Amino acid sequence: MLRRSLLSFALLMGITTPAFAQDAAEQAFIDYQTARAIDAKCHFLRYFELTKMRDIELNLLQPLWFTGAKDAGKIDDAQYLEAYEKLAAMGRDKAQAIACSDEAAAAPYILKLRDLTAVLIYIDLIIAFDGNRLSDEQRQAAQVYEAMISPLYGENWQRFADYARGQAQLLYNEAADKDDEFNPLAGLFADDPETMEALYGPAEDGVYVSSLREGAMRIIDMILFDLMAAEAGYRVKSEYLPDDTAVDMLVGADGNTRAYVTDIPHAYETLEQAGPVNLVVTVTPEEEIRIMSWGEKARSLLADGSVTFLVNPNKLNPEEATGFSYMRTQDWLDDALIFTARPVDEPCLGGPCFALPKEALDAILAGSVNQAYRFFVSSQPAPALPSPDTDVIHTGYTYMLVNWLNYREAASQ
Repeated sequence: MLRRSLLSFALLMGITTPAFAQDAAEQAFIDYQTARAIDAKCHFLRYFELTKMRDIELNLLQPLWFTGAKDAGKIDDAQYLEAYEKLAAMGRDKAQAIACSDEAAAAPYILKLRDLTAVLIYIDLIIAFDGNRLSDEQRQAAQVYEAMISPLYGENWQRFADYARGQAQLLYNEAADKDDEFNPLAGLFADDPETMEALYGPAEDGVYVSSLREGAMRIIDMILFDLMAAEAGYRVKSEYLPDDTAVDMLVGADGNTRAYVTDIPHAYETLEQAGPVNLVVTVTPEEEIRIMSWGEKARSLLADGSVTFLVNPNKLNPEEATGFSYMRTQDWLDDALIFTARPVDEPCLGGPCFALPKEALDAILAGSVNQAYRFFVSSQPAPALPSPDTDVIHTGYTYMLVNWLNYREAASQ
């Protein structure tokens, strides 16, 4: 169990001058951009590794001079972007000279990026395991990932694991401190936790610790999705538009795209609250929605089940399009079109597949950009419509669908 005590682990850092440190920070950012450009054309990294790219980039930007200058108001947005693009272009230019078949040239950049990714992922795994809420499948997925990366470190594996554990501890301490600020009982029994538990029962995670754990568990869901896709004969592949937005797709062994991933893979609670099931919303090349499931619970709970989409096709204003309160009202539901997806007999990801016609996709895209649509998952083929404010109606947004539309348009030119 993670507890708020600072672990005595620290990396041995060399003493550097500020100028040398800035040069090193710039080179690290250039190398990151090189690796990203190589992977964009060669696809060395796994889908779940790519989900950490934003965090890695933010970490690499933090020590750069133009980040501090922008935060201090010394430069404006245009100057910041100019400095950013100067370094990023250097990385991309270097990548252009490296062929995908030249593994000796690509490996130093890809392995360095994989190392940065592995640290963040392993920190999440430690936090997620500490919460002791993982299913057997989630635990197995995490263990598969550990087996994948540990050979990369060889005799340095223990040092890597200790560092990740120390960083996980710091994140837990920070979240727990924030929870204590809003807990009137915090500190009253700091030296006598047994009395605290006797009086008030077992301590539960606060809001910040719970959020930390939930965020950490997401990467395990991503790993599990990637592994199940591979087991079903797919590669989860990311393609990029000029503005660096990504379109994720399931590619078959023949290289053909079978479906575009248009929502984040996740475990969703069922209408009957029988337990969360793993789902991802996709769109086929024929522009039909496919809801793909995987995992033991999906196979058992959804064998005769359905997924119902509630789509408000009106172009709502920004407040209503994404407003949490409005989408949970009867007014929103009264304007919604209802589409019930039922299982179809076709290859999926190990669990039932559900299909919706192109009309459902057209209704979703008829709304404003990034407008919310809603859906619920049921073990029944034709469930009654629940109250619009229930927590088992889930929400999706169209921004990934818009990315797919832009990618499709660019590919057709």
